[in-house]
Amino acid sequence: MAPMLALEAYSRARVSREDSHLIRLRVSAVNGCCYCLAMHRRDARKDGWSQARIAVSENWHAHADELSPAERAVLAFADTVTHIDGEDSVPDELWDEVVRHRGEGGAGQLVMEIVTINAWNRIAIATRKDPATLRGLVPSDLEPATRQ
Repeated sequence: MAPMLALEAYSRARVSREDSHLIRLRVSAVNGCCYCLAMHRRDARKDGWSQARIAVSENWHAHADELSPAERAVLAFADTVTHIDGEDSVPDELWDEVVRHRGEGGAGQLVMEIVTINAWNRIAIATRKDPATLRGLVPSDLEPATRQ
């Protein structure tokens, strides 16, 4: 787990908590990772996010008008990197939009954040991590993800 923990530390030091919550909630919902979704719902709540804000992040397409252009770009980027399928998966226009909002370096850091949570999702799903073992949860943290 040492390499994963190093990747986690790298991302935490470089990506804002706001972007991290957006990405971790969305990617975990897309991947159907109940463990990570419960953890990141709890963490977002601890940082003052409302239940509504969490739900918007998980299902942003249905609530795009409630998000800023920068947030929509981050979430669209998280979707395309998570659903990667060949060289054309991340359109240049989307990359340019993320760069416009976060800068070239920031876009690269977002890639690392998306890669990190995708890896954690795969580890948690493969090892059958039980979200009920997490501390500090409320019942809504354990609600199933609405698969996108």
